[in-house]
Amino acid sequence: MAGKKTGKLSLVQASRGLAILFVLIGHINILFYSRYEYDWFDMGKWERTGGVDFFFVVTGFMIYYLYHRHIGNPQKAAGFLLKRLIRIFPMLWIFTVLTAALYNLVPGIGNGYSAEVVLKSLILYPMKEPVLSSAWSLSHVGFFYLIFSCLMFSPKIFKPAAVVWALITVVSELFFRDSFSSFFFSFSTLEIIAGSLVAYMMLTYRLGYSTLLIYLGLSGYLTNWLNNIYSYTEIHAPLLYCISAMLIMLGISIKDRTSREIPRSISFIGDASYSLYITHGPLLQLYLFIYEKMHIVEAAGYFLSMCIIILSTVLSACFIYKSIEKPMSQKLRQLAFGKSERNRAVQSMAKTS
Repeated sequence: MAGKKTGKLSLVQASRGLAILFVLIGHINILFYSRYEYDWFDMGKWERTGGVDFFFVVTGFMIYYLYHRHIGNPQKAAGFLLKRLIRIFPMLWIFTVLTAALYNLVPGIGNGYSAEVVLKSLILYPMKEPVLSSAWSLSHVGFFYLIFSCLMFSPKIFKPAAVVWALITVVSELFFRDSFSSFFFSFSTLEIIAGSLVAYMMLTYRLGYSTLLIYLGLSGYLTNWLNNIYSYTEIHAPLLYCISAMLIMLGISIKDRTSREIPRSISFIGDASYSLYITHGPLLQLYLFIYEKMHIVEAAGYFLSMCIIILSTVLSACFIYKSIEKPMSQKLRQLAFGKSERNRAVQSMAKTS
């Protein structure tokens, strides 16, 4: 497996943006339901829409796909972690501070936050309500990065440890969910591991039936959504979302083995997915506040207002990616990794010009 080459997966890259859009739609429904008791398909009352589950699976897939060749290479572990830190924390710090300041200075946009909550949010301390609504899930992503770096450092030791950890997590989630809750044995982190398993399967085996796999995954999501609306039966929604997301991800990655062109706008949203993920919470609050003050919500109605706010948020996040995240990330990587990263940046610019 060490000799396998990995190319750019266009559909997988685009699916990252799709995952974040799912999360955004769920959050704006919660926002409109809490303020106006209006939402789409009762989504404001759902425990989860499945967007974050798909995001977890995509994250695990991408990390394994990009870095599986370095498992067992301890020299790569530190560089991997540094790249992940550069990817996550600068944007997290900037928008945590800006959001906390905005919420504290302008009543009506969001809840104010204490210094303790802000500090915990800056270090991704696990908690239910960090300053940025997406930061709770990034805590699990950060924990997964630690697990993966340990596998890179010493798979002989940490592979068995990871298997034991996964078994404990599954048992606690399925049988002791109401009585046992721990960040370190969270089903959310296990979903990221599940994404890595999908990448392993795609890289190791010549699988087919990609369309069938995607349809099966979508059917699982539809089943969860209908059950959320009509409450047919008691099901483990996160588990069904996870299995469904794995099937969709596997189908997409199989299709991506052949060269596929997708619209540049969709590809760009995939590239900007982290900016959208980090900023969509405060942007939704900000635009709702502005459009309320301008009486646009009252004039346009709730449905059209939700669409306008979603579009405004996505466009703003794409601008933030282009003007802040991308150049800042490139600069930090050049400072951290020197000439090799500068050469890579030049090659990337040449390919896109």
